[in-house]
Amino acid sequence: MTYSVREVANKTGLTTYTVRYYHDHGLLPFVKRDKNNNRVFDDVDLEWIHLITCLRQTGMSLENIKHYFDLVIEGESTVPERYQIMLDQQKQTLYEIDELKNHLETINKKVAHYADILTNKKQDSYEPSNIAKKHLQIPFLLINLTPH
Repeated sequence: MTYSVREVANKTGLTTYTVRYYHDHGLLPFVKRDKNNNRVFDDVDLEWIHLITCLRQTGMSLENIKHYFDLVIEGESTVPERYQIMLDQQKQTLYEIDELKNHLETINKKVAHYADILTNKKQDSYEPSNIAKKHLQIPFLLINLTPH
């Protein structure tokens, strides 16, 4: 099956400008042209676009993606380097996932905090006026706890 630039954009969620940009910059080397010189994409091109999108969303630069694709086109002798590129990208993505999990844990604590306030009709201990009250109480408590 073949697709126009607009159909590819609709299928992938990319803009038509982005699809053309990827093609014009050598990231879609197998795209053909029809008799009117319009780009004609096939399912293999869609797979390449999916990989580009995946690599971009995990932080790889277009320059590095282009280098990887050049290696793919170069052939079997580049498998060790391609493997290392993907291994590095995997490690980077796993690190980012761990960071996101840590951020999610913080957000989950805040959600639970606010749910507790809403459910139990409590004051928000993190509200600026309540924080100020806490800070004013601390020196007083320390003075009273200090042995004479």
